[in-house]
Amino acid sequence: MSSITPGQRVFFAVIFAAALLVAFLGLFNPVYLASIFTWLELPPLHARFVGAIYAFGAVFMAGCLSARYQAEVRWAVQLIGIWTGMLFIISLLNLGAFDFSLLPVQVWFASYIIYPLIALWMTIRQSPLGDAGDLLPGSELGAAAKGFLLAQGILFSVLAVLLFLAPTFMSTLWPWKVTAVLAQMYAGPLLAYGLGSLLFARQKKWLGVRAILPAMLVFTVTTVIISFVHIGLFSFGEIADLLWFGWFSIASLILALLTFRALQVRE
Repeated sequence: MSSITPGQRVFFAVIFAAALLVAFLGLFNPVYLASIFTWLELPPLHARFVGAIYAFGAVFMAGCLSARYQAEVRWAVQLIGIWTGMLFIISLLNLGAFDFSLLPVQVWFASYIIYPLIALWMTIRQSPLGDAGDLLPGSELGAAAKGFLLAQGILFSVLAVLLFLAPTFMSTLWPWKVTAVLAQMYAGPLLAYGLGSLLFARQKKWLGVRAILPAMLVFTVTTVIISFVHIGLFSFGEIADLLWFGWFSIASLILALLTFRALQVRE
């Protein structure tokens, strides 16, 4: 089996550092993050949800950095490209929201142009892995785990597509008040999350999902926690609120079990 290249490790490390910074600020200093992301309306719950999304990215990259084989991270570069490329496209669709005289805006556009281009270049140069996932050590990934990842992948992929194509309509269905621009911005990371679930559901061994499962668990648990912190913003008189708390609570329990099983694998 081929090993992860030094270039990939550098790329993962850069994305890890960038995602970790946004995650930390969003979760622990949401007011400051809102002052940086001037193109978005980010009250504390919104900023903390952005932090939860980027916490997924940071932990996923940490998992990729700790992995040894290409088969463990076979779609990581492509997911980075989808996440960052989608945010670049969405930013272009909402240029009026940006003040290009501000340094954070310049850094935002530079980052979300460069990252997807690097991901595309690495994808073109990447050798086909074929059935390399079959050669990973450890036991077979169970059907129940694959089924959950598949269901989660469909749910979040459909949600992301709707947020991208119909942000104004989706903002009316969101569990708390959100602008159409921010709703559309959610589409990029959530599409990467959904497609990541679908792609990693194809892995054959538990070791093949060890890089991403802890990241998914961090996202769902963090989302539950911040939702309870801001529970006053939920009415619970609408189906969206019930689905929000129900899904993320149940998903957290399932992902905790799956993560525990995956981390038991010995190489």
